[in-house]
Amino acid sequence: MNTTDTLKITGAPGTQNIEMTREFNATREQLLAAHTDPDLYAQWVGPDDYEMTINQFEPHHGGGYSFTHRNPEGNEFSFRGVFHGDPTVEGFSQTFEYLGTPGDVFFERFWFEDLGNGRTLLRGVSTAGSEEARDAMMEAMVDGVVDGYAKLDALLESL
Repeated sequence: MNTTDTLKITGAPGTQNIEMTREFNATREQLLAAHTDPDLYAQWVGPDDYEMTINQFEPHHGGGYSFTHRNPEGNEFSFRGVFHGDPTVEGFSQTFEYLGTPGDVFFERFWFEDLGNGRTLLRGVSTAGSEEARDAMMEAMVDGVVDGYAKLDALLESL
């Protein structure tokens, strides 16, 4: 696999933002497809040993999405959100809510930056309602993001 794991996740003190960057050995078009095709999305999002069920996936302005992860012990974790604007090779916006903490809704914006030579930088900013919600999400998301992006590397290589 020809990639550089450059994942950076930060939450600057005094903000409600989670900022994330990661380089991929893929084009913007490939990353867009991986984020908007439900069959592809289900293959890479989340921790390694979790099963994913997509209940709804409508990647267009006003379209909703929802999915459930099931861990090996059988515990379920459900998420939902709404797309804002139509996703493009420039990026997309959406809301994100973990149903285990209803009402803690994040607004997320993702950009796909062309680095040349078939590489793309994924940049994301997730804004929480409070620093506490931001910190809880950062703690909960790290393993799933690391595992998910490793799976995404392999998926993109196969496209």
